[in-house]
Amino acid sequence: MADERRRSVRVKKVINIRYTDDKKKWDITAIRDISETGISFTTHKPFSPDDIITFLIKIPTMPLEWLEITGRVVASEGIISAAGAMLEGSFITRVEFVNLQGRHKEFIQQYITWFLSKQGGRE
Repeated sequence: MADERRRSVRVKKVINIRYTDDKKKWDITAIRDISETGISFTTHKPFSPDDIITFLIKIPTMPLEWLEITGRVVASEGIISAAGAMLEGSFITRVEFVNLQGRHKEFIQQYITWFLSKQGGRE
């Protein structure tokens, strides 16, 4: 899917994450893809643009550490089945990382570089 707004390479790789919008109730899901600037993942509820979400991401190249990252919702859309019906309680949410700096940014960059060099997965 070509999207001229993309600023970085996005790789399709399933990685389990935890996420919350209130730091009281955490949910678990898998991301659909990741880039240096954000991720897309499935959620059980829709989010509004500009909602802030906190993630705990465990990158396979660093299996012993959870990265805590904050992101801003860009869009959240219902998933439509092959039959054309909206799947209840299933949404694709796209999030842009906010203030991603230092070692978290480096770890994500290294993971994307490693994944592309080993397996491909580029969108």
